[in-house]
Amino acid sequence: MINYFKKYINHVIAYAKLEITDSVSNMIGAGVFGILAGVCGLMILFMGSIATAYLLSNLLEDLGTGFLIVMGFYVLLFVLFILFRKKIKLLFTNNVVEAAMEAMDDPESENYEN
Repeated sequence: MINYFKKYINHVIAYAKLEITDSVSNMIGAGVFGILAGVCGLMILFMGSIATAYLLSNLLEDLGTGFLIVMGFYVLLFVLFILFRKKIKLLFTNNVVEAAMEAMDDPESENYEN
């Protein structure tokens, strides 16, 4: 009887390790995807900003003014991020915790279908 109990405990521990490994690997995969998508998004934003600055420069017939307008937009965006940093941080924290909890609670999630 004690041998069965020991085997049961060992199986429960092994199962818990597999669940943790699965959850961590899913979170790492999502993180890597997020980084790659972020890098691609930053490249698109960078090239789009340069294109917008040149377009505004052509419309205003002054090269520096177009770039200053685009920079002013980013400065305004930066100030807004600073002003709302606590709400933004809370939003991202809640999303990460929610994703982690879903990965741990739902063994039949889409992560297993791929």
